[in-house]
Amino acid sequence: MSRPRLSPWRDGVLGSVAQTASAVGPGDEARDGNPGEIGLADVTALDDRSAADEQEPSTLEPPTLDPPTTEGTPEPEVIPRQTIAVVAAKGGVGKTTIATNLAVGLAKLAPLSVVLVDADVQFGDVAMALSLTPGRFLPDAVTAVAANDAMVLKAYLTPHPDGYYVVCGAESPADGDRVTGEQLGHLIRQLAGIFRFVIIDTAPGLGEHALAALEAATDAVFLCDMSVPGARGLRKELAVLATIGIMPPARHVVLNFADRVSGLSVKDVEATIGVPVDVAVPRSSLVTLSTNRGIPLLQNGKKNPASAALTDLVRRFDPSASLKRGRLHRRVVVA
Repeated sequence: MSRPRLSPWRDGVLGSVAQTASAVGPGDEARDGNPGEIGLADVTALDDRSAADEQEPSTLEPPTLDPPTTEGTPEPEVIPRQTIAVVAAKGGVGKTTIATNLAVGLAKLAPLSVVLVDADVQFGDVAMALSLTPGRFLPDAVTAVAANDAMVLKAYLTPHPDGYYVVCGAESPADGDRVTGEQLGHLIRQLAGIFRFVIIDTAPGLGEHALAALEAATDAVFLCDMSVPGARGLRKELAVLATIGIMPPARHVVLNFADRVSGLSVKDVEATIGVPVDVAVPRSSLVTLSTNRGIPLLQNGKKNPASAALTDLVRRFDPSASLKRGRLHRRVVVA
């Protein structure tokens, strides 16, 4: 019986297999009856094995890559932005002096990242206290053009040589009356999105503009002097703000014009206002002299008890000094 004719491809396979047939043992030759040749069963098995290899899917899976770990990678430090409202129940207790020196001190920590707003819309005198001759004023900064464009607003700011900016008060009380509390609040929020520190010198009392400043503030600096009317006024102011729910998250109480001859002690003032005094600025003729010259006390760099107290106030807003400061409220002693 003749063998069936195989395809040329299979003949080539059989030829190569036949060359190795001599290496097959006698037992293997006997399974097909023809020594030295491969049988049809072997060819069929070879074909079936090849087909199975082609159909069998690969069991190799692509390697899985673990996401990179972030352990040990420090997160970028978030620098807090602070809006500081300087307020007082009565006039004449040194709000502008405190606000201008805060601007000078904070500008040393964050140059070109501080802006001072004169929010005493009728009788603001920040420009005089800083010897500035502004070209634009508060009413200009709340106009529709500046209110909708941060670049235009920056052009309305007055730069100070010491590295901070100022929104100067209105030229006249009539011009200041055109500024509403809502406009002032919008301006403060605009500036808070641009600058790291926004300082607001408010008018005495709790009028529309002072409340707008307090609503937008993260910190409030409350001032009083060493007089019974001043301390009682601050107590009432704090009580009203607590009642209406407008109290910034951080509070700093400054006792200005502190001395030992006024008939009151720091403990007397604290007992009257109901909260601790954080900083006491001693009475000094240098403070009045610096205001009249238009040069804030911290600007000249000279050391004296008043400038030391103002520096302590500035440090309360320095994040790097928070751990060294210890308690937020501590006992104040008047030298």
